[in-house]
Amino acid sequence: MELQLNFIKAFLKNPKRIGAFTPSSHFLANKLIEPINFNSAKCIVELGAGTGCVTKKILRKMSKNCTLLCFEIDPLFIGQLKQNFNDPRLKIIQDSAENLDRYLREFNFEKVDFIVSGLPLVILPKTATNKILNRIRCSLKQGGKYTQLQYSLIGIKKIKKMFPCLITRFVLFNFPPAFVYVCTK
Repeated sequence: MELQLNFIKAFLKNPKRIGAFTPSSHFLANKLIEPINFNSAKCIVELGAGTGCVTKKILRKMSKNCTLLCFEIDPLFIGQLKQNFNDPRLKIIQDSAENLDRYLREFNFEKVDFIVSGLPLVILPKTATNKILNRIRCSLKQGGKYTQLQYSLIGIKKIKKMFPCLITRFVLFNFPPAFVYVCTK
């Protein structure tokens, strides 16, 4: 219950940064991580980790030699992530996804295997969205996958322009219902 209240507080404080008023359902979290090949992944990135619903599922399936770089900018969520996860494979980063390349260098990764994003791209400033999408495309290895949570199909053309190989999946069992874009580089 505290998790839900913190999510609502964060949303009310800054709806343009949070993008939803409730954490992702386990159905949505499963759909977001479904394309990940956990046997081969060395580096997975999560953008907009929120309260850690998706983070928990990734960590459960990750191999011991894989690293999860988890980006979140909200201080309340950062505190929850640090409190709830004590795993050396997890690197919690309180910074914008716009700086993804800097942290890849810091943690000695040339490219990323998989990127999972819950960022509210549609409501972010256009320049930030463009920069984030460029960072995602440049950071992914060839054949890597990027999954993006969205609550509408607005903005799909922009993502499809950068990732022509895009499949859309609908998740009814979430509040609100959501779309997952599965993009392959």
